[in-house]
Amino acid sequence: MMKKLSYILATLTVLLIAGCDAGDHDRIPAAAVFVEFKSQVVWDQYGVTGSFMHRRFIRNQNEPAGFPYTISSATGYSGLMLVTNEHATPFVYDLCCPVEINSNIRIEFDDENLCLRCPRCGSTYDISTGGPMTGSAADGRYFLQSYIITPYGTAGGWRISR
Repeated sequence: MMKKLSYILATLTVLLIAGCDAGDHDRIPAAAVFVEFKSQVVWDQYGVTGSFMHRRFIRNQNEPAGFPYTISSATGYSGLMLVTNEHATPFVYDLCCPVEINSNIRIEFDDENLCLRCPRCGSTYDISTGGPMTGSAADGRYFLQSYIITPYGTAGGWRISR
């Protein structure tokens, strides 16, 4: 009987630990994401190549101006924030604040604190993880919606996808 009780307690403990939520990564409505930088030249012009650089991509607003969007391009629910950390490593997040969940309220780069910030609720997010640092996002453990950025092709291109 004692062995059975120990087994049940151990199983419950494992389930509780495995079930602990490390944060909410999926509050933003799912939307297509596909942006290609077909060559190093395009990346150098529209990408982010140094520490703490950032650029927004919003297809329906032609942002950034002149970017060669294609028929298959898609920039997520609210647009994309392409940003680098102190090591110039690129990361991509949806511009939508996971607290507000409104496609017209877009996160911004905070030059003073080197993080991402929602202009409405004031929540701040870590550039390298999309994790909440302060505000309502930290209280609710709401992460920015992140996307995948990978090098591709032989011409120094990059691809952003879901």
